[in-house]
Amino acid sequence: SCSKWRSEFGPVWGWLVQTKEKWDELEGRVEAALARRSTHDDFSMLSELLKELGASDVVNKKLKAELPQRLRSITDSTIAEVESDEEEEKEMAKTIEAHRAMCKKCEKHAATFRFILCDHVCICEECIREELPSAEAFEALMLKKVHMVLPGDSPICCAECKKPAVAIAQTCAE
Repeated sequence: SCSKWRSEFGPVWGWLVQTKEKWDELEGRVEAALARRSTHDDFSMLSELLKELGASDVVNKKLKAELPQRLRSITDSTIAEVESDEEEEKEMAKTIEAHRAMCKKCEKHAATFRFILCDHVCICEECIREELPSAEAFEALMLKKVHMVLPGDSPICCAECKKPAVAIAQTCAE
């Protein structure tokens, strides 16, 4: 009867053991990433882990909640760092006022939106409206002065260096 059980359930049992090992390995990598202090340099790696976790059948609700929370925390702290550096902000304002950098996409209007993490101010209001996923996203950007690009959203790339942004911030009014 043991050999009958093994012949009927052996392949399925092997698959279950293999699947559990894969889940344990993925959960281990996510837990290790969450255990250490994350910086904006970890954003891509954490985003990839979130995609892997979402694509897997892992049923660890705690990890599935903590990972996006960590990504938001990194984005929030990056924005806070950029906004808290008043000298840099004043220098940026002087540069914009002095040179009125033109939009790198249309080259018609002054660039008034900053891509975060690369920190380039290189796109105008009309062009950022085209880049955002919806009219609602554009309205929220104009109201809140910042648009977060969350994992799973379509990437929005800097018009100057082509790197994906984690957020877009309005620098000043035209």
